[in-house]
Amino acid sequence: MDTGINTKYQSTAAIVEQVLKQVLSVVVPGISVASLCSYADSLVTAYTHSVHRKEADIERGASYPTTVSVNNIIQNCSPSPSEDTLLQEGDVVKVEVGAHIDGYVASAAHTVVATNFPGTVVEDQRADAISAAYYGSEVAARMVRPGQSPRNLVKALGLVAAGFGCTVAEDTFTCQLDRFVVSGPNTFANRFNPDVPAPDFTFETGEMYTIDCTMSTGSGIARASTIDPAVYQRDVNHQYALKLRTSRALFSEVCKRYSVFPFLMRDIVDANQSLRAGVSECVKSQLLVPFAVTMDKKAGSVVAQFKLTVLCHYSGPIRITRALPMPSNIRSTTVVPESSEIGQILALDCGQVKLPDLPRLKTSIQQPVPTTLQQQQPLPSSAMDTS
Repeated sequence: MDTGINTKYQSTAAIVEQVLKQVLSVVVPGISVASLCSYADSLVTAYTHSVHRKEADIERGASYPTTVSVNNIIQNCSPSPSEDTLLQEGDVVKVEVGAHIDGYVASAAHTVVATNFPGTVVEDQRADAISAAYYGSEVAARMVRPGQSPRNLVKALGLVAAGFGCTVAEDTFTCQLDRFVVSGPNTFANRFNPDVPAPDFTFETGEMYTIDCTMSTGSGIARASTIDPAVYQRDVNHQYALKLRTSRALFSEVCKRYSVFPFLMRDIVDANQSLRAGVSECVKSQLLVPFAVTMDKKAGSVVAQFKLTVLCHYSGPIRITRALPMPSNIRSTTVVPESSEIGQILALDCGQVKLPDLPRLKTSIQQPVPTTLQQQQPLPSSAMDTS
């Protein structure tokens, strides 16, 4: 891979890791979900503009808006203030962050339990879901090697899920990456579906993938939640002559501000409420595609997610995003035997790209604080140390 491309991937991965760490550090009861998303998106913007500054004209920023999905919500949750919720003690919180520099994408996700008592050990179904997702992501990473089949990767994820009494969530994928491409031709579903032919290819040297390993203690069957879609994406391969003036104005604004990556619709319509009326026609005409906020069909289920970006190298898989450790308070009663098929896969090597140090941000990004603290004292005038 070209040195310049390598450097951009590494810088982007370092940004994703740093943003994830900073956001996870403030995941506590009383925190607003919307404020976590906004905080992370602001950090992504600031960090991506702090590197490769000699290339001032290149595109950079979020490759996917930050989502924070709680408990049985599977994905795509970045709520508006009107649909916002506060984290509660014991909530299972999935934070997903994606960034790009010059179209070179890295994304990652991590799951923690929101608690004011971090020393309390979690051993119930929350531990099973988090452990299944964590080990599933580690297994999947080790299987992205030349000559390996995606069918075997999907099979292994199913074995991990079953071992922890879980299921692989619907509509979660391993996506092939390329420049300005987040879902290439070799993208495939991580959940086995007997009605859909298994992908018939093998991983090849030089290919880059994101692996979204999302596990549920429920059925894993996804249904739309009551939360309105916030994330949209242009379908650049579709054309349509919009009839309404508001639709044309909205789509024109989208084209000015965004290229191929998903974006938050509220960032456009909140500044100009008249444009909101154009969303429906743009969606019906398939110029804009909404990402539904989905949840597990089974009430009371728990969904956990770990996501990583990995390169298929001739010597074996190499992680681009760095693996954050399993939350220390998670203790599933299930153990993966070293002699098992999954244990043997976990014993395989998986490399890690060395990530660069990021510059200190020149502007402070104010971190969110729990609602109870907001009521007791004013917000801090400066942000946490973002070095």
